[in-house]
Amino acid sequence: MPKIVQFTHPGAEHKPDNNNRNHKSWNTGGHKRKFLLTKGKYVVENNLKEAALLFWGEWEPPSSVRELESHPTKFFPQWLHKPYLPSVLPQSSEYQQSYQNTDPCVFNGQFKYFVCKQFKAKNKSLTPLAKLEKGSLILFGSTGYQNTKDAFFQLDTVFVVSNYLEYDISDPNALANAGLGAYRNYVFKMAFPNPVNFSLKLRLYFGATFQNSIEGMYSYSPSQLWNNQTEGFPRVALRDMDFITNNLNAAPKVTEVSTRTVVEFWKRIREISRKNGCVEGINFTY
Repeated sequence: MPKIVQFTHPGAEHKPDNNNRNHKSWNTGGHKRKFLLTKGKYVVENNLKEAALLFWGEWEPPSSVRELESHPTKFFPQWLHKPYLPSVLPQSSEYQQSYQNTDPCVFNGQFKYFVCKQFKAKNKSLTPLAKLEKGSLILFGSTGYQNTKDAFFQLDTVFVVSNYLEYDISDPNALANAGLGAYRNYVFKMAFPNPVNFSLKLRLYFGATFQNSIEGMYSYSPSQLWNNQTEGFPRVALRDMDFITNNLNAAPKVTEVSTRTVVEFWKRIREISRKNGCVEGINFTY
């Protein structure tokens, strides 16, 4: 059966480099979010339009940065990042060391999710996230006001599982012939520059798209159109809902449900996103 997953990842905002306030180098620390500006497409009246879009997401490679003039509360972004990929990529050392990977990755085609929280390295065991079925829904986000009575979930990415490729983390050629283009080098190889010394099979999940939806569901990032704004927008707030824990910590919340339940919940999330002034952004480029 499909599952609804509430997936928390670190929600702090990336700041520019200390020695250059207009640039953020490739992240070598803990994961953080960026408020991003890039070209993409968005859904309007059951069609797609191209536009420059603003959205919250993960992009651990470099970005050019400028400060936003207004950020009324701590949940508004302070920095605007324009992502780019350098022509020469850095070399990571071992698993999850040195240069960070981008997971989930919403750029260049289908959304992709390949490793985070799919296994426990200490006891070399899989988690339920390594066995998600087609039609499952992953809500990526972060907890605001954590460990207080006002805690809530800050949604940044809606991921509907379409298909997947299984790979072994001990295989030196894992995903080498999967037609992934630059993704394998700037995402996968940052996490796994070398084979791991034990065998585990994880999944590279591909998100359902607007053109190839599942029961009408597609993956998207809540976005707004770029109109030279001087102020960004906070992530979509979810609280006091079925399948959502307001004060969720590191462990994902996984609920097995019917396909009908997933569809109805996805529609509810989309409605909330739209009421927050967002469109469904897809097909982002860097």
